[in-house]
Amino acid sequence: MPEALDVTCPCCEAELKIDPETGAVVWSERKKGPAADFDELVTRVQSQRSVLDEKFARSMQQTKNAREILDKKFEEAKKRADADPNKKPPNPFDWD
Repeated sequence: MPEALDVTCPCCEAELKIDPETGAVVWSERKKGPAADFDELVTRVQSQRSVLDEKFARSMQQTKNAREILDKKFEEAKKRADADPNKKPPNPFDWD
């Protein structure tokens, strides 16, 4: 069994161990950057928070819209079912 290959990523300089048989990354270790200034870290966290808040608000709006659409579809299906009470739903065993 051949040993894993050690490769350095040219983009992020992470150390990768790659299985030569499958080509899959077995292990990765990111290069640690220099310690950042505390004020810089605080501003980065605050900017990430605003982005996450926007994504959460969009997700909530999409969920709300999806619920309204499903309610409208259900109401339309009920109207169609009430309009023709003699029509039976298709029987899946009759499809043969």
